[in-house]
Amino acid sequence: MTIVEDIDVGVPVREAYDQWTQFQEFSTFAKGVVSVEKSDDTTSNWKVKVAKSTRSWRANVTEQVPDERITWTTEGAKGTVKGVVTFHPLTEDLTRVLLVLEYFPKGLFEKTGNLWRAQGRRARLDLKQYRKFLMMRGEATDGWRGEIRDGEVVVEHAEAVEDEERAGEDEPGLEDDQADLDGDDLDEDEPDDDEPGLEEDEEGEEDGLDEEDDLGEEDDLGEGNSPPADRPRRRPVAARH
Repeated sequence: MTIVEDIDVGVPVREAYDQWTQFQEFSTFAKGVVSVEKSDDTTSNWKVKVAKSTRSWRANVTEQVPDERITWTTEGAKGTVKGVVTFHPLTEDLTRVLLVLEYFPKGLFEKTGNLWRAQGRRARLDLKQYRKFLMMRGEATDGWRGEIRDGEVVVEHAEAVEDEERAGEDEPGLEDDQADLDGDDLDEDEPDDDEPGLEEDEEGEEDGLDEEDDLGEEDDLGEGNSPPADRPRRRPVAARH
């Protein structure tokens, strides 16, 4: 039997993913989960209360990609379960969590329809409790950021965190973008060396005024201040005898 459930959570995809990787906290919000103990990065031991009995099983993570998916299988006395949870960012602060569970039960009782319907309701309820828990907390605790392929850890958590921090430092932030914009504004405001500036315009105006003054002085000398022309002298009249 296959169970498919999904829920939208009002947090960024990283928050939704990181919270799910904290298996030991499932007992805080998931109905019936008594305890979860991690043996290593790929293996965890679960105790779950079903009806009046408590069941135990071991879960093995087969694939884990940060902010994308977690795939696992569980082995218990009552059967095997294969599960996958995927994370789909709808907006910056809204993530859809899709849960798919496939049961391979053992025994006649485990195969009855009523039990399967009960498991579907439990999965749906657990997703709602997961959303409520995460929204009330505000943010997830530090999740496991490593990567698992074919049941083997291919990227350790510490290595993944270092890579993410390095990538964050390399990306230009808002301050860098603003600095670039301010620099562009300054470049636009500064006059080019080849273009005449205000000082050159003022010097040009002063030179023009000086030239006009010089011309004015020359005009004055040429018209009003020029010396009078020489007049012809009158001949003396000869005396009469």
